[in-house]
Amino acid sequence: MHGKWVALIGGATAVAIGITGATGVASARSARGDRQQPGSVRAATATTTRPDQTTCGPPDRAPGCGVAAETGVVPDVGCMDLQLAQDKAQAAGYSHLSSQDATGRGRHQWYDRNWVVISQTPAAGTKAPPGTQLVFRVLAYGDRGAPPVPNRTRPGPLPKLLCFDLQEAEDTLQSAGFTRMTSEDATGRGRHSIIDRDWTVTGQAPTPGGTYPKSTKVVLKAVKDGEPSSC
Repeated sequence: MHGKWVALIGGATAVAIGITGATGVASARSARGDRQQPGSVRAATATTTRPDQTTCGPPDRAPGCGVAAETGVVPDVGCMDLQLAQDKAQAAGYSHLSSQDATGRGRHQWYDRNWVVISQTPAAGTKAPPGTQLVFRVLAYGDRGAPPVPNRTRPGPLPKLLCFDLQEAEDTLQSAGFTRMTSEDATGRGRHSIIDRDWTVTGQAPTPGGTYPKSTKVVLKAVKDGEPSSC
C-alpha cells in the first residue's frame, strides 16, 4: 500500500475464518524473532474474563490495543471490538477463530465492529500452537454490562504502533477510526510492501497520542522482517 491512500472497511464474519492480510503471518513473525517478556506466558489453557465491561471505553483504549502481537502467544483482546480481536489473533499467527453471544441468546455477529469481547479462551498470555482455536465471548455495544457504541468519527488519540507488523498497525488504526493511511520503506529504497505481514513498523507520523481528527493522514514507516531495527 506504498504511495497511495487507502480506505479500509471492516466487518468480516467471525466464525472460524481467516482475516484479510493473514498471508505470511507465520513467516513474518518467525523472521522477526519476537521476544517474549519473562512471566508473560501461561503454560495452561484458561479463560480471561472482563467482569465489568462498563469500565471499557472505545476499542483503542483496550489494555492490549497498544501491544504488538507475538507469534504463538494468545493476545489480550479484552475490551476490543470483535474485528480488532480477530485481527490481533491473526497477527499472533492464529486463524481458527470463533465467537459466541455472551448473553446465551445465540445472536450472530454479522458486523464485528458492533461487538465487544468480554472473555477469551485460551487466556491472554497463553503459549499455544498456531492450530489452537480461539473463542471470543462477546456482547453487542449498548447491551447491559457492555460499553456504549464507540464514536469512531470523534477526534481521538493516535495509537502507538511501533514494532507492530504493518497489517496489524493498519487494522488497529481502522478500529480507532483512522482510515487514511500510507506506508513508506524506512530504508529510503522505495520498496513496496506487497505482503504487509512481512514488514515491521519502525516509525509513524503524526506522533502517537494527542488528539487528532479521524481524517488525519497517517504515515507508517516500515522495514522488512529481519532487517535491522529497534524492535
